This record gives sequence, C-alpha cells and structure tokens, in this order.
Amino acid sequence: MESGRRNHGDAAIVAIAVSAIALVVVAGVLTGYVIGHNNGHTATPASTGSGSTSVSTGGGSTGGSTTGTSNVSAQVAFGAHAFVQFACAQCHGEQGAGGVSPDVPALQGLAQSLTVKQLTQIIEHGAGVSSNPTKPFMPIWHGIVSKHQISALVAYMKAGFPAVDGATSLTVPTGQGGAVAGLILYQRYGCINCHGPNGLGGVPNPQSPDTVVPPLSGKDFRAQFNTPQKIADVIRSGSVIGKAPIVSMPHWATILSDQQIAELIAYIDNLS
Repeated sequence: MESGRRNHGDAAIVAIAVSAIALVVVAGVLTGYVIGHNNGHTATPASTGSGSTSVSTGGGSTGGSTTGTSNVSAQVAFGAHAFVQFACAQCHGEQGAGGVSPDVPALQGLAQSLTVKQLTQIIEHGAGVSSNPTKPFMPIWHGIVSKHQISALVAYMKAGFPAVDGATSLTVPTGQGGAVAGLILYQRYGCINCHGPNGLGGVPNPQSPDTVVPPLSGKDFRAQFNTPQKIADVIRSGSVIGKAPIVSMPHWATILSDQQIAELIAYIDNLS
C-alpha cells in the first residue's frame, strides 16, 4: 500500500505493455475468467532427485495442465519457486497457464514469443494499463526481485514452465477464521515480499516519498487507514502507479474476491 502520487507511467512502459498485449492477441493466449477466486489449486508433489546442476521433477496436474517427468537445471527450479514466491501464479495462473483474469495474459505461449531481454524488462519495469484503477497491471519489481531471481524466472519461462517439486502456491485453510485465511493469503499473494513479515515494512523503495514500502501496522498506518473500507479500497485499486524504479502495488480488484479482501483485513487487524 505504497504512498505516493499516481502517474500514467512513462512511454517506455506503455510501449512494452502495448507490445506484450499485441503479442498476446496474435498468439491467442488470452483466456477467459475461469479460475477466479479459487483458493485451493495446487500441484501434486513428486520426488526430487539430487545433483548440483539439475533437478528431477515429477509431473502433476496443475492449473488444468499435466507435465511429464523432466530434468531441469537448478536455475530453472529456482525460477519456479520464485514464480510462486512473488505471486506470479496468482495473476498468470499456475505454471503460467492463465485463466485468472481476462486482463492478465497466460504466459506459456507468450513467453516463447518474447526475448530474454523483453521478459527481463517487463519483470523489472512492469507493464499494463496502469492508468485505469479498475484493471490489473504488471507491477514494477525493481529492487524487490533480484537480478539473479529475474534471470531464473526468465529461464523457467523459457523452459516451458516445467513442474518442480514444492513450487506450488499455499492452500488457504477453511473453517479456521478470517485471520488465519488472511495470513495465508498475505503469503500466497506476495504481500509479504513488500510489506514484510507481520506487516512490519522496511523494504526499500528509494524513489517513493517515504523511501520504503510502508508497514501495515503502527500509528501512521492506522491514522491513514482507519476503517476497513479504506484498506479494502487501496487493495482493490493499488497505489504508486508510476514509472520505474518506484515499486508499485498492483490492482487486486479483479484478482481477489471480496471475501479474500475481508480476510486480509482480518489478518491486518491482528497486527501490532
């Protein structure tokens, strides 16, 4: 929930976004709203072989696709786990299969049509229609995702999104209360990467007015977001929609359901 003035993004980001969207249309990889707000899709784990340069991964059913047994490099495996860690799967679908939002492309076909340089640029500098607060957009990951992780993410995409043991999104438990569900959602959707464990903040965002990603607890946060509705509004709309290298929070309006947003707020209400 970064503070700061909203912008329309610079021409470079818009150009990248338009290029990516055009490629999606040509490749025919945009999918309809299929998965929506399903919390429980995970892959079937399989055994992982040893070795410093390759990892043997068993196939499993993930996001409606089945991947056979394959050997992947340690870099590709690292990229698969980063894809989950940074919640790429929550917008682009498990293993990049899409189906989460009509505004977010599947990546399985698109990644093959983009160069390593283009993919790296988009991950670091973002893409999408950032001026429209009702549409999701690719956030700016500059300074949050390391260059090694970006290289691994690109390697994973270029390898065709193979199934990697353990690289699956957390399953949100039911019947344990809103705060518990919110805690898992906080990790599943990557909030923890920017706002820190327990919403303590402190993640650097040098070009923002505060120079850090704001915490989700404490007097300043409570003074600005003093009602559940205000918290819900900024989750839905995102913030600091500007040009790199300002880290930005994406729009979650078409990704998260009202119930999931309420559960996140229940968790935030339990933070110090």
